[in-house]
Amino acid sequence: MKKKYLIIVIVLMIFAVGCNNKESTAFKEGQTALENHEYDKAKKYLSDVLEQDSKNESARCMYIQATKMSKAEYYKNKGLYDKSLDNLDGLVNLENGSQKIKVESQELKKEVEKLKSEEEEASNIRKANAKEVAKKAVEKSEEELYIWQKNQENNSNTEDDDNNQDGDSSDTNIIDNIKNALGDLFNF
Repeated sequence: MKKKYLIIVIVLMIFAVGCNNKESTAFKEGQTALENHEYDKAKKYLSDVLEQDSKNESARCMYIQATKMSKAEYYKNKGLYDKSLDNLDGLVNLENGSQKIKVESQELKKEVEKLKSEEEEASNIRKANAKEVAKKAVEKSEEELYIWQKNQENNSNTEDDDNNQDGDSSDTNIIDNIKNALGDLFNF
């Protein structure tokens, strides 16, 4: 009878060691995949670890790191810098997990902040240039309009005054409407 219990205890210990060894291997594979930026692979391994031990805080933190780093890089590549920064900010306060990923996330955050700053600066320059181009276009339009008005006045002096008086009045109204529309459009 004692031999029977002894055999059962030994089998259970071997099974427990085997499961623990499998968990340890999956954890190491997950960490390696994470640090090699193979985030989907890392999440799979770490998910296996968490299925066996839901209280494994290191595996949980590395799973979060894999998820957030993956999203941060995706958003960075799409030019969605605020979303990338949101994911990177979530990594700062993790106490466990891969130290290598913590360092890389801080470096990536600096890079994304720089890209965001450069994009905002370029946007401001484009806006200023667009406003300047619009202002020049309005000035050119006003100049052409002035020339056209002068030509109309010269033509009206040579034609019958009665026939052209109504036309000049409506031309002037059209010109004034164009000026007002351009001024409203470009805020001048």
